[in-house]
Formats: sequence, C-alpha cells, structure tokens
Amino acid sequence: MNLPPHVPAHATSFREALGRHLLAIEKRDLQTFADTVAEHGVLVVMSDGKLLRSKSEFVEAHRAWFAMPGWTLHARQVEVVETADVGFGLFHLDYREPPALRQESYLTLVFQRRGGKWLMVLDQNTPLK
Repeated sequence: MNLPPHVPAHATSFREALGRHLLAIEKRDLQTFADTVAEHGVLVVMSDGKLLRSKSEFVEAHRAWFAMPGWTLHARQVEVVETADVGFGLFHLDYREPPALRQESYLTLVFQRRGGKWLMVLDQNTPLK
C-alpha cells in the first residue's frame, strides 16, 4: 500500500486517519483498525453484497481474515476528496491468497469528523468482473 512513512497514532487530519486505517489492514492490526471506525452510524457493503450496520460486526468480520496467513493486499489510490467534515477515498484493490486466488475490486471509504476525530463511517467493496 502506498502510505506515508509515518502515520500518527492519533490522526488529526482526514488523510492521516485514512492512512492509519489502511496501514492497520496491511499490518493486520485489529485494535488499530477498530480505533479508526465510528462507534455508531457505520455502513459496510462487503464484496459479497452483505450489509453490516455496526462497528462490532465490521470488526468481527475482519478478525478471521486478519488471522489468515499468506494473503496480500495492494491498494492503489484512485481519488481522495476532503471537505471540512467529510472525506472519502477510492482505491483499486488487488487481493491475493496463495496459491492462485486473485481478486480485484474498488474500495470506497468515507470518513467523518466526529468530536474532533476522523472516523470511518462507510466502507463499500465492489468486485471487478
């Protein structure tokens, strides 16, 4: 993933929060990942079309995945837009699991400033056919 060399523990800008979220995925760091997600008002559209509406469901959906050995995920930034209180990033994902699984998708992440902190409120993973 193309991330800044230093992502602070407590992101103060949207881009820092976005980088921290993506780095947590790359490092399979479930606690840091969970810290980047809003406690309430979360919407997640998984790549299989399943809709999740809570932080706890979203984090649990990632627990087993993070524990799986061998997968890699390359995220290429397509677009990042930021306003005063909302920011979104669109990424092209190239996901691989040995020995032969390869999936490409677009990932849309939306963050909202809540109480001075940038938190993810929407995640949509759209597979490419």
